[in-house]
Amino acid sequence: MVPIPLSPELYARISSSLTGPTRRADLASLCLTSKALQHSAEPKLYETLAFGDAQTAYIACRTLIQNPRLALFVRTFWFSQDNSRSRHAVPLWPAVHAALRRMHNLESLGLFDTTMGNGWVLDPEAGNGEDDGIKFQLREAKLRFTWSASLARFLAGQRKLQILFTCDRYSDTEGDAGSGLDLPALEMFDGMLSVAAHLGASPMRHLQMAVDVEEVREFLGMLRGCLWKWRKTLRGVSIQDLPEQWVLGALAAVAETCPDLLHVGLFPLPLMNRHKLHRSLISMRYLRSIHVDITHWAPHHPAPPAQRALAAELRVFCPSIRHVVFWIHGTRFRWMFSGGAAQEWRSAMETGRYPPMDSSWCSV
Repeated sequence: MVPIPLSPELYARISSSLTGPTRRADLASLCLTSKALQHSAEPKLYETLAFGDAQTAYIACRTLIQNPRLALFVRTFWFSQDNSRSRHAVPLWPAVHAALRRMHNLESLGLFDTTMGNGWVLDPEAGNGEDDGIKFQLREAKLRFTWSASLARFLAGQRKLQILFTCDRYSDTEGDAGSGLDLPALEMFDGMLSVAAHLGASPMRHLQMAVDVEEVREFLGMLRGCLWKWRKTLRGVSIQDLPEQWVLGALAAVAETCPDLLHVGLFPLPLMNRHKLHRSLISMRYLRSIHVDITHWAPHHPAPPAQRALAAELRVFCPSIRHVVFWIHGTRFRWMFSGGAAQEWRSAMETGRYPPMDSSWCSV
């Protein structure tokens, strides 16, 4: 009996049903079943590539280098180096460099280098004359590299970039390393304040910055500059590593420049004399969420009843608040206010958290 061929749409539905990290082996099996299934399964198999082991990532990159057709299927490429899983030294970064130049349709890129020294793989000028250069336009980039002219040159060409994560402070030791970097589509930034200060105007909605300057005057100048250029679109702002003595000035700058924010954090809550903080909150009429750090209240951290009183205190001066989070080291205490007839606070405690990894600032 001659088998009845299935329609391309049905093959596509079969492949689509096997998406997810736990079904990759099934997609690989489909590729070996028949030419028709291979045609529909290969794009799904190579669409998202994520690795934690250097040797596995190296093998995948070599496959893409040797088969440019497969590289065109890649939309997401992530590598987060896990030294405990790397058994043998391999020339990974040269392979990543060559493979990226074949991923013309790449949209999301995450490269987390424990040494932070391999940002050259993204440099448009770093080539051997045999590759085609970088052709992709990213939507999302999360990069753990030292800030350098190489990284700035790469980002300058990403005109469609909407989400950017970097982890190093701005440096001009290699000349112009990103002064006035123009990313016209950028909506979310997570990185150092000094880098944010060098970004151009864009429809920024969510902003998380780590303080990396030592003088309060320089800090407030950079902060006000960032808030001002994005004041019309910002919805959530998070400031990490903020010294306690700078809190009142920082919150005043936020309230004066962006009074329509929906979320602010992460401010060390003053133990005493909070009236200036209250004054800033009064002008933030739309604020729904605030995160404060009370780790420095040691050794007498507030118990839940005291936390509830503090949450209610903040809401007295900003009645729009519905969500208050208290951080004590890696523990997050969430207090949620329910309006209506109940008018009560509900709480939840979550341990093993890391404040910079919290996503509240980008979910409003």
